[in-house]
Amino acid sequence: MRILKQIILPIVIAMGMCMPVRAMTEADKFVGLWRLVSAEYRSDDGALVESLFGAEPEGLLMYDSFGNMAVQISRKNRERFASSDRLGGTDDEIKSAFASYTAYFGRYSVDERERVVTHIVQQSLYPNLVATNLKRNYNFADRKLSLHTAPFQLRGKTVTGVLLWEKLR
Repeated sequence: MRILKQIILPIVIAMGMCMPVRAMTEADKFVGLWRLVSAEYRSDDGALVESLFGAEPEGLLMYDSFGNMAVQISRKNRERFASSDRLGGTDDEIKSAFASYTAYFGRYSVDERERVVTHIVQQSLYPNLVATNLKRNYNFADRKLSLHTAPFQLRGKTVTGVLLWEKLR
């Protein structure tokens, strides 16, 4: 036992001291599960535009350490279909369900110098997003992640979104 302490322990300690220590990068901070706190959309003139997701949106955003991501955002307390058949909704019910919910998944990359995360969309509830790259300016503060969208069309207006996420784990 004494030889173990005299020979092995110093070797183990020396090996630990030689191992490189890697500082946490901005990209590392994305990894985890995030809960939507708020979603605000503004037109070119700065006026607040009503969100499709209402005043109390709900959402989850996931980034993993392998470069995968997924997001879902919804209006709180959405109207249920009268029918229990998922495909049996009326045209108005289907339109309302589609307009009050968004989801997509894919890969992501982080440009720390430009402070941009890019969502590389592989599949989406809104088919026009498939095979697109959605760039988001980002900022971290107090376990929160702020994502700023590029301008996009919403109800015929050009808007920019700011989504605030809180880290769950």
